[in-house]
Amino acid sequence: MNIQLFPEQIDPVSFSARFLARLSLILSAPLNWMSPGRIEKILVKLIKNNPPASEKQVKTARNAVCIVSSRCRSQEGCLRRSLAVVLVLWLQRKSVSWCTGYAQEPFRAHAWIELNECPIGEPAEVQIYSKAICVPHRSNNILRKESYLKKIKQENIERKKKESEIINPENHTPSVNIRSLFALAKGHNWEFICVGILGLISAALTLAQPNLVANLIDQSNTGIKINSSLGILIIVLILSTILTAVQYYLLQIIGEGVVFKARKSLISHLLRLPIHEYDTRSVGDLLSRVSGDSSKLRMALIQVSIALSSGFLVVVGAAIGMILRDSLLFFMALSTVCVSFIGTIIMSKTIQKASFSAQKELGKLSGDIERDLHAIRTIRATNATDIEEEKSKLQAERLRNIGIRLAKIQAFMTPISNMTLQLSGLIVLGIGGYRVSIGLMSVADLIAFALLLYTMIGPIGQVFNAFGGVGESLGAFARIRELLELALESDYDVTPAIPPSSNLITEETAVYFEKISFGYNKIKFGSDPKEKEDSMILKEVTLRAEKGKRTAIVGPSGAGKSTMLQLIERFYDPDSGQIFVQGKDYRHYSREELRNYITYVEQDAPVISGTLRDNLLLGNSEISDSNCIEVLEEVNLHHLLDRDSKGLDMQVGESGANLSGGERQRLAMARSLLSSAEIVLLDELTSNLDSLNELGMKKAVDKLKGKKTVIVVAHRLSTVIDSDIIYVLEHGRVVGSGNHNELIDTVPLYRELAKEQFVDREV
Repeated sequence: MNIQLFPEQIDPVSFSARFLARLSLILSAPLNWMSPGRIEKILVKLIKNNPPASEKQVKTARNAVCIVSSRCRSQEGCLRRSLAVVLVLWLQRKSVSWCTGYAQEPFRAHAWIELNECPIGEPAEVQIYSKAICVPHRSNNILRKESYLKKIKQENIERKKKESEIINPENHTPSVNIRSLFALAKGHNWEFICVGILGLISAALTLAQPNLVANLIDQSNTGIKINSSLGILIIVLILSTILTAVQYYLLQIIGEGVVFKARKSLISHLLRLPIHEYDTRSVGDLLSRVSGDSSKLRMALIQVSIALSSGFLVVVGAAIGMILRDSLLFFMALSTVCVSFIGTIIMSKTIQKASFSAQKELGKLSGDIERDLHAIRTIRATNATDIEEEKSKLQAERLRNIGIRLAKIQAFMTPISNMTLQLSGLIVLGIGGYRVSIGLMSVADLIAFALLLYTMIGPIGQVFNAFGGVGESLGAFARIRELLELALESDYDVTPAIPPSSNLITEETAVYFEKISFGYNKIKFGSDPKEKEDSMILKEVTLRAEKGKRTAIVGPSGAGKSTMLQLIERFYDPDSGQIFVQGKDYRHYSREELRNYITYVEQDAPVISGTLRDNLLLGNSEISDSNCIEVLEEVNLHHLLDRDSKGLDMQVGESGANLSGGERQRLAMARSLLSSAEIVLLDELTSNLDSLNELGMKKAVDKLKGKKTVIVVAHRLSTVIDSDIIYVLEHGRVVGSGNHNELIDTVPLYRELAKEQFVDREV
């Protein structure tokens, strides 16, 4: 039936609107036979990404549908009309809401379209209909909200990316170029000038050779001229060879100088990094930058210098010579070289990135091997050799895969350059031979042209190879720059603006902690205060070590005892509070000046590879052999002198492998006793000693009383019960201080520790 549902005025529309309406009626025809739920799913997918249409656009689409289809103006056509309007707007990349509903008394159903919950082209009666289905369009508010959320999400992604670059600096690839690489060659100006002069002369001699050969052919009638030209040619060849050898020698000198300069910078930087960098980085990876990465710088310098000196001049000179002999033939050969040159430049960028990844994976492999070798006894004892071997082999396999990927890229460069050069040669021979046959070119000119081409081919090949080598060298240089860009320990020094003040407490103390809080994991700004509290190793610790007295710090493992000693050495800076050393805020000292006051015996008593003398003189370079022998007897290590005929030159092995744990501790203590520092820090000095050696070590420490300030961390209370003052740490807080007798009476934790070690009696 064509009975209109409501009386309405249909306005005329354009031809394009009527065309879209007809197309939409065709497209919407299958929807009229589907269930409402199915229609809803389809429309949701269609309009979910389209912005909302304007009211004018919706009315125009509705009028167009009603004009082209009289059925869409009837009661039966409401579904057909509304679906067609939705599709008209969808074809215009717009959206509108599609709704169905019903009304009671009498029961009637209807389908209509809405914009911002307002029916379009419908009478007011539609407002009383109860909606059964509504497929909403994307309102401007929703679009703005989605745009805002998308912006916030993108900002979060960028922020996390920046944070990951800060937290994981290995993910950050520094930007390097050939200019920054050549900056390392500063100071070799005279060598570069000589290389340039030699390159100029060598290029001239090389370019003269084709002309000499052409003269030999032109002068074939007289033997005397041939002999003289031949002699000149031989002399030119010999001179060119000698000059090229000298040029390469000078470039090798420059290359070695650059490698030496890079290694000096790396060594200086490596030994002055903040302690936390050594905590988070692999030692093997750091070492690979000094050894492997720095060696690769030499290749780029030599190849680029050769290409830019004699190679460039030869290419230019040969090109001029070929243009003078036959310009058409030259430009035809040049076109093939240019295409190959562009491809080579593109591939060199990829080589640089792949080389950086390969060097990074090589550093990881070096770190894994270095770790395994240091812990080889533990690995063997736990039968973990196969497991560690498999881990290292997997890393080696990853390195191989990256190497294969790099080799694939490099493998294309050589065939492409060879193909280009061969194609250029074929063009010269083919077209040049044709031009000779028709009289446009002489045989002598063709031979000279071919010789000039092959003279130019060598330097061009050097350029192609240089791009591959430079990419690999720049990848290695990026890893070197990555390390050199790390801040040094001294870069974190901030001298307080307030001048050093003194008071009675700080003047009488060698070391004074004032409400010190510290955590190894630095919390980001704006983090939860509870998270910050949980991350703290030390929490508002106050401690006073008087001059010339012995101060002990005891407590369970993980309480923060060793951390306090590392803060005194300023390996780390506290998050809050102040530390005074010798009556002055220790930030007013340089780190070197501060550490001149302190000698530190670490918990694991590391021993450097070398001799007994090397270890004893570490930081004590002015000590005589007699003093060394005397202090070895004091710590009960005189037997080491008898063990080896070399005496003080006895080798202690890698990390002191030839010494027992107790001997390493006593050697570290001997080095400390030789020091002239006024403050002695001892961390678990007797942990590896038997009772007799412990007693001897205790006597050595007792001799320091009144001469030096001793701060000792200990688990064995028997070694510290006679200290002048004992601080008890628990969960990063000082829970008590006093002498042994006072702590047994007042601190339950200390009393429990003393009871377990059978030293709970008063002294």
